[in-house]
Amino acid sequence: MKPLTTVDAAEEVPSAGAGPSPHPGAGPAEPATNPPRSVRVGGRRYPVLLPNPRDPRMHVAAVVVSVQVLGQVVLGFDVSIAQILLSIGTAAVLELAIVARTRGVIAWPASAMLTGNGVALLLRVPGTEHGDWWSLRGWQFFVAASGIGLLSKYAVRVDDRPLFNPSNFGLVVVFLVFGSQHADPQDLWWGPWRPALAITVAVIAVGGLTLAWRIRLFSVAVTFWAAFAAGIAVLAAGGHAILARWHLGPVSDWAYWWVFVLSPEIMIFVFFMITDPGTAPRPRVARPVYAAAVAVLAAVLAGFQRTEFATKVSLLVALTLVCGARPLLERWFADERFTHGRNRWVRPRGPDGTALRPTFAGVGLVAVAALVSAGAIHLAGRTTHGAVRSSVVDVGRAGAGQRPDVDLPAGAVPTPTVDAALRDIDGAVTDAEARALVRDLVAGLAIEADAVRRGDADLAATAAFGARLADLEAQIDAQEGAAARTVTTYDLRSAHVVLLKDPVNPQSVPQLGVVASGEVTTATSDPADPEAVADRSTEPFEGVFLVTRVGEHYLVGALLPADTPMRVRGG
Repeated sequence: MKPLTTVDAAEEVPSAGAGPSPHPGAGPAEPATNPPRSVRVGGRRYPVLLPNPRDPRMHVAAVVVSVQVLGQVVLGFDVSIAQILLSIGTAAVLELAIVARTRGVIAWPASAMLTGNGVALLLRVPGTEHGDWWSLRGWQFFVAASGIGLLSKYAVRVDDRPLFNPSNFGLVVVFLVFGSQHADPQDLWWGPWRPALAITVAVIAVGGLTLAWRIRLFSVAVTFWAAFAAGIAVLAAGGHAILARWHLGPVSDWAYWWVFVLSPEIMIFVFFMITDPGTAPRPRVARPVYAAAVAVLAAVLAGFQRTEFATKVSLLVALTLVCGARPLLERWFADERFTHGRNRWVRPRGPDGTALRPTFAGVGLVAVAALVSAGAIHLAGRTTHGAVRSSVVDVGRAGAGQRPDVDLPAGAVPTPTVDAALRDIDGAVTDAEARALVRDLVAGLAIEADAVRRGDADLAATAAFGARLADLEAQIDAQEGAAARTVTTYDLRSAHVVLLKDPVNPQSVPQLGVVASGEVTTATSDPADPEAVADRSTEPFEGVFLVTRVGEHYLVGALLPADTPMRVRGG
């Protein structure tokens, strides 16, 4: 869990030797009159335009490629080199063909390669694992996202500029059409804080800040981040929560704010997507309005979501929708409406009058808009209030009764070990928590046996939930009124705390399990005289207990085979 989007920082074809335009996305540049290189294709000679080191797109490419390299080498991105190259190649080939056909030049496809690289930076196909360097798993989704994004740049244009950010548009289409079973955005959480992650964050931050300043879109980045951080804070304060495959239980409260607002993915979104000069508004006042609109809409949409997948997609959708309204923003907030003091909201300042400052009325308008936005975000978050926590696991009536104290003999609780996979998720289990978990498991198994012996389903509900509780209740019902009852007891000799994840659902929330071994004893006794055992058999035991914390204790939800495919093994 690693970046949230991409970059199309400029869309023009630079002429050979040309420097960067103040607005790199302003439109295609004219090819040089006497290009230094050309090539003949099919009887026609095409000028060849090579990369320009001063092009801002080379700045963006350096940052994005650096993140991709770090992701492959030290961060463990679940994307293959083949998938990355296929994504970049699809966009590059399409742009080479389109530019050669329409402009008569063979130009280095800088923007297209950024589109493809940005798609590969975010898009993940469930089942691809780090280290599958040349896997082509889900290749069609990488081709589709890159191809749709690149073609949208030429097919959907307003004022000779692409209306949508190409990589963002392609990703939104793929995510919404195919869903999380086939295509998933990179996780928000990139793992525990460590030197490799610190270096990655520094690369993104330094590269992004210098680029935003260089292309004069620093105000867009700052406005978006400030408004978005405030909007997510409103959701966090209101109790909004989501489920994520890298976190045990709901991500809520300030953990939700922290991981969302400070995620490296959000930093990439801030510095290399909403600040795309080709699709951001050009008027000075329209730019912060555009950035704030994306932030507020993203926070409102996030308030309706219950999963990390839907939350991340809602951010991308917000940018797509606001980009679609960009022509209106540029018309409503055109520069000529705000110069020379022709309005009540801002006034020119400085010797040349090019800088603007808000008036008291302007400040008041911003304050009212902020309050209205906060209210809308809060109401959106209330729609899912409490729903996420109750949907983590359906415990039914389990845990409702008073759990009895169990006096366990010495040596009954084995010393647990913790699987290395638990270090790769947020909210890792400590050794002390593992000991408490295993003690609850042993005590719960003893309570289960006592509940069956007594025929007390309410007692069973203090130790088990889900399928495990249903099995116990069925056993109790089947033995009701019987002269003898069959009771199963466990003597655990080892316990290894692991992470369990459903291999069928890539967005499933991880749960805790205990791989246990020892002996299992099945005995038949008279309910009136439990000591009078008529039949007893003991055999070796190994299995995986699925456990979940309910209230103050861990309850058993299921007993799985020792070789269950749901088990996630640590590296």
